[in-house]
Amino acid sequence: SLRTNPLLTFIRDQLGADYLRAFDIDWQPQGALAGPALAAGDWKDLGRIAQLSADGLEDAGLPQFEGSNAWVVSGARTASGKALLAGDPHIRFSNPAVWYEAHTQMPGSELYGHYQALTPFAMLGHNAGHAWSLTMFQNADLDLIAEEVNPDDPEQVRYQGRWVTMEKTEQTIRVKGAEPVALILRRSPHGPIITDALGKAAGKTPIAMWWAFLETENPLIDAFYGLRDADSLEQARAAAEKIHAPGLNLVYANAHGDIAWWAAAKLVKRPEGVNPLFILDARRGEAEKPGFYPFSANPQEENPARGYIFSANFQPVSPTGIEIPGHYNLPDRGRELDRQLADATVKWDRNNSQALQLEAKTDYYKRMLLPILDELRSQAGGEEDRALLERLAAWDGEHSLDSVEASLFNQLLYEIARAAMADELGADYFDTLLSTRVLDHALPRLVADARSPWWDDRTTGETENRAVILGKAWQATLAHLREHFGKDPQGWAWGTLHQVTHAHALGQQKPLDRLFNVGPFAAPGGHELPNNLSQRIGPAPWPVTYGPSTRRLVDFDDPLHSLGINPVGQSGVLFDRHNADQARDYIAGRYQTMRMSEEDVAAHVEGTLHLLPAD
Repeated sequence: SLRTNPLLTFIRDQLGADYLRAFDIDWQPQGALAGPALAAGDWKDLGRIAQLSADGLEDAGLPQFEGSNAWVVSGARTASGKALLAGDPHIRFSNPAVWYEAHTQMPGSELYGHYQALTPFAMLGHNAGHAWSLTMFQNADLDLIAEEVNPDDPEQVRYQGRWVTMEKTEQTIRVKGAEPVALILRRSPHGPIITDALGKAAGKTPIAMWWAFLETENPLIDAFYGLRDADSLEQARAAAEKIHAPGLNLVYANAHGDIAWWAAAKLVKRPEGVNPLFILDARRGEAEKPGFYPFSANPQEENPARGYIFSANFQPVSPTGIEIPGHYNLPDRGRELDRQLADATVKWDRNNSQALQLEAKTDYYKRMLLPILDELRSQAGGEEDRALLERLAAWDGEHSLDSVEASLFNQLLYEIARAAMADELGADYFDTLLSTRVLDHALPRLVADARSPWWDDRTTGETENRAVILGKAWQATLAHLREHFGKDPQGWAWGTLHQVTHAHALGQQKPLDRLFNVGPFAAPGGHELPNNLSQRIGPAPWPVTYGPSTRRLVDFDDPLHSLGINPVGQSGVLFDRHNADQARDYIAGRYQTMRMSEEDVAAHVEGTLHLLPAD
């Protein structure tokens, strides 16, 4: 929201509705698978806030939740006749890894769980009786609100028809070797004023942030402790209802054969016609919140007749028909999962489930290339350039390590976006666009619309069309790859240009990167593919920023020997042999057994730590 909402509002209010049409911002009732008055200084503020959001994550090395895949298959569709769960939450990579695994036993309860540091409950887990995984719901649970300021008192904003004085608190940050820094934090009835982060350089319009995470009861500890022992649909559903924010898709299966999915969140009611993907105008009442919908309105399924459920961050549909705006991912990843899971001739087991988790293509490349191939051919240039274009035209979309076509395609994505959009947005907002999900949706819509105003280059005195801009993008694609990676296309192989490094916080300082970072490794897969080893849309090379934070497969034919993998290692301690011992297996698509039976655990014990009470 902090990146996307300012960007879309800028396009709507500064460029106009014709430019906004390239972006997929309308609710789709059938499901994804079937402005405020701001001054020039305020727009600069919003651009800086968007950049601060991106920089904060990048500089701090925080493992942001980005997406995920999960599916459950009923016993009618599995080789074993028992339910099967697969899950791989997509999170920004870090070292130590996002999750650590712990198998806990206590009277009446047992769980093999995936935990995060300082979190006293497992967010992913399984035992002999049930299992669950998570994906991000992506519902819009954060609003940015342009406040109306009292012209006679800059410390007052209008709220529900009257002027209200904003709350003020002072915080002091002690700085080593320097004077303490004092911060004055302001809060309106809509939420904290985030533009105050810009200090005296802030514009005249304060922007407040309303976030469901701060405005709901949100008993997450109760929810996940409930999931730990939720061997029935009723228990799991009750736990899901306690997750208020951030929104999560809870995908569940149990040994009784039940499969289910609940989109878990407190869904806020907004005034009719208000789209929270834009900056909301407090003057027009857009920021008011009449309340929350009941959990029964949330998207959900239990034991559907088709025998499987999948979740991949696309826009879901409410059983009551309400609109649920959000920052949803492309539907293509979900469509690929659906295409394979719907094949009634396949009986699912751990082997073909592994293959699906490692799938490295969707039909997105077709949506991008088919509308523009003829125009690209007309602009291709010399014989070698035309041969490379025909190689791309014949590509099947597979992002394998040796694929030159994958590199051509991903460089072309960036060059099309840059040639068409950078002149209207300017450097800062274009850089913000590259860090949003809306660009993924916009590019296929853009290339399919030959009349889009984006095709005109404002920096020239002429009016360009789609063919001209595509020609520039294709030539720029080849020029970049030749300049940086050599004239021989074999040097452009995907695994050479697309690599993952698990970066430690201390590894940001050279030469400590050689000691603390793990990698780089040549990486298959790519952005918004089932094997979502994702890179930002941009120029090659493409460092992988996020991907499956673990891959898990739980078959209730043998849940005590389920499969999983950690991207780095379980230890997180430099020089420990388990610090990075899973990294090569992970990138190669191999799995390890998550051992739970007493005999199996005893056979693989390396050491035992006893914690005893003091005398």
